[in-house]
Amino acid sequence: MEELQEERSKEKRPDDSFEGESKVLGYIQKQIVSGALKAGDKLPSERQLCEILGVSRGYVRKALSRLDHYGLIKTLPQRGTTVAELGSKAISGLIASIGSFDESFAPLDLLEIREILEGYAARKAAKLATQEDLQEILKWHMEFKAKADVGQRALDEDHLLHIAIAKASKNPVCLSLISYITPQIIALNVGFAESDPDRFVRTFEEHDRLVKCILAKDEQGAEAAMMAHMREARRRRFPD
Repeated sequence: MEELQEERSKEKRPDDSFEGESKVLGYIQKQIVSGALKAGDKLPSERQLCEILGVSRGYVRKALSRLDHYGLIKTLPQRGTTVAELGSKAISGLIASIGSFDESFAPLDLLEIREILEGYAARKAAKLATQEDLQEILKWHMEFKAKADVGQRALDEDHLLHIAIAKASKNPVCLSLISYITPQIIALNVGFAESDPDRFVRTFEEHDRLVKCILAKDEQGAEAAMMAHMREARRRRFPD
């Protein structure tokens, strides 16, 4: 009973959602940067985070949900919630971006730089991707298709595919930069009204050409397919 009253009392605290979530994200980011938390390490429990940071459990859960959504943490049976198997710089960069949507860039500037980064990532992925990398790429490729086949938006699956390709590039700087801008790309697209009923089918076809080149270890083909995909993405968002 006392625990329930304590929990309700915490939920009434004046910290707003953005500040509460940001506090949790900032704490976890600092723990990763300092080396206190590494890939595979178990996170403090929700109760411990509440006590350490003085925020309600609702805000802790929202922050952890966002980290889970972007694949930065994993909840495993009998192990609890652990840090994902990514480099600390990549995780830190993505957490910073997730918690700082107000620090946005001009859309066209963002898309131009994205095209360069993604083209490089695709070329290197075609050369260096491991079997595990290829499995992750195929996973998100097929999950995108499952939604595209029924006409659903698949923004998350789309961007998680791109993150998987960046990870397969084996260049931590490239992965960090793509991770940093990914939430802002999502924020740019999430409110965009799609008027083309075949948009997601065509996007899948663009992805399919790209993925096939990566699987075939066709470096030039992968880069060209990614660049073509990026140009089409920009044209859909900003028609000439």
